[in-house]
Parts: sequence; C-alpha cells; structure tokens
Amino acid sequence: MLSSETDSAPSPSEQSTEIIQPLPLEVEGPAFTVLIKVLASVLVGALIYWGARAARLVVWQEFSLSAACVWGAALVIILVVYYWILKSRTSIKQGMIEQTWLWKKQVRIADIRQAKFIYFPYLSWLIAPRLIVRTGPVMTVFYAGHPALQQAFAALMLGR
Repeated sequence: MLSSETDSAPSPSEQSTEIIQPLPLEVEGPAFTVLIKVLASVLVGALIYWGARAARLVVWQEFSLSAACVWGAALVIILVVYYWILKSRTSIKQGMIEQTWLWKKQVRIADIRQAKFIYFPYLSWLIAPRLIVRTGPVMTVFYAGHPALQQAFAALMLGR
C-alpha cells in the first residue's frame, strides 16, 4: 500500500536499524578461482600429453620452418597465459583497481564511466567473475577469484 508523505520525520525508534558495512579500503586476492586454475591445469596438461603423442606421428623432414614457428608460437602463448592465470592477482586500494597480467591493468575508480559486474554463482568454476569498466573509449576487464573481491566489485556497482 502506498502512503502519502507525512509532515514529520520518523522518530529514531521507528527508523531502520540496518547497519551497512563500509567497503574496505584495501582488498586483494587471486584473479581466478581455484577451480578455474585446476581446469586450466587439466587442459594444458591434456594439450601437452596429446601433443607429445601426436609429435611421434609427425614426419619431421616434411615439417617446414614456418609450421614450426606457428606451433612454437602457439605453445608459448598457451604457456604464458596459463602462467598468468595461476599468478594473476587483483586489488582495490587507494582508489585504484589493479590486476597483474602480462602488463599491469590499472584504473582509477574516479575515472570509471560505466561498469558491469558479470558473475554466475553456480558457474563461477567455469566462467570467471569479472568487472568490466569503461573509462572513455577504453574498456578494461578485471577478474575476481576471491569472495572479498567479488563483494567489493558488487559494492562498486551499487555505488558504495
């Protein structure tokens, strides 16, 4: 039922006693969940296992230098991305969101013009929770593998 405005403010005893916890000034944690790291390890392990089995069937005399370069580059890319999935960390501190990666991703919270927090509670083992922020024409993605980071990202979305 909708009510019209009253001419007096509610008394302190009538006001809600809900206490909102302030957002911690500093939050840091892994960028990817343990299950995503395990899944990445299984996939990289399977690629190495099956690649080694396939390598026995290759006729190396017919393998060109350009083909070797493509396969070598693919292997390097897979291993570098795998390393950073295991090592990457995300933090919120001093008004900045940062994530270590091949290069350090960094955005000032005050510069954020648009943000989307993507989180699927029952699929977070497969789809990493992430915050996508836009600062002008640039979009940056920050992953959050730790519950404290996920809560901080959700609070940022709510403007707290």
